[in-house]
Parts: sequence; structure tokens; C-alpha cells
Amino acid sequence: MIKKIFLITAGLLFPLITNAGEPVYQLDGKDGNWSAFHYYDPQLQKVTACFALSNDLTLGFKSNDEGVGLLLWDKQGNLVPKTDSKAAITVGKQHFIFMMQAMDKNMSMNRLTETDFKGLLQALSYGQIALLEYQKHPVSMVDLSGLPNMLVKFHQCIEKAKFKDYK
Repeated sequence: MIKKIFLITAGLLFPLITNAGEPVYQLDGKDGNWSAFHYYDPQLQKVTACFALSNDLTLGFKSNDEGVGLLLWDKQGNLVPKTDSKAAITVGKQHFIFMMQAMDKNMSMNRLTETDFKGLLQALSYGQIALLEYQKHPVSMVDLSGLPNMLVKFHQCIEKAKFKDYK
């Protein structure tokens, strides 16, 4: 009987032990079309990245030790890694153009300057819809509902992780 209990316990605990060192995404909040979460690495015992992303995976922000980045997705997986392309974001009467670099076939990123980050976040925080023109895709409409609350969570994560914040 004791051997049976030991085997059952070992069978239940072994997957937990072997997965204990894998990085984990933890949700910080969800509101409207936006979510905030962070990436925790148990081996390093620290947060290694903070995110604020649209739930439709169109637009997002990432912060880590390297700075703040704008994230865009290609759901069809048509990006060629390490190639650059322009992206335009329009919020109300404000228009922003960024050069994005494909990180893989689905995601591209731009490390934002403090001025660009502040300007874009301010426009997005007060807008209802953002229009995104990227690659050869039709114009995407990004619902900004919930973004201000998730930016609060994003900045809290950045502060807690001690990343540079352009707030």
C-alpha cells in the first residue's frame, strides 16, 4: 500500500518538478480588448518581460531589460525573419510610422524611443480605435477599449521588475 501511494505521489509530482524551471506567463489583468501579463523565469527568480497586448493579437507592447518595444502580428505567418517593413498607426488625427523588424514569421518589433513611446501611448490612451496599416494587409481596426487600465498594469509590472519606464 505504501509503495502504491509513493508511486502515485511520484507520478503526480514528477511532471511538476520537471516543469518547475520553465518560464511562466502570468496574467496581470484583462479589460475590454486588452490584457496585461508578465513573463516570470523561476530559474532566475524574476520577471523577465512585461506585456500589454490587444486580445485580437494585432498590437502590443513589451518591456524588458533591453527597453520598450512595439509588437505587431501577422496571423498568416508571412513575415521573413530579420527583414524590415514600415507600419503606420493612426489614432484620431495623429499618425505614427515605425520601421518594424520581423522577429519570426508571425511577429515584428520596434524598440521605441522615449519620445515615440510617450506620444503613441498618449494617443492610444485617449482614442477608441486605432487603424493599423502593415505590410500588404488590409487596414486593421484595433479596439482600444480597456487599454488605459492595462497600461496601468503594464507600468506596474515595469516598475516592479525595475525596467526602464518611459511613463
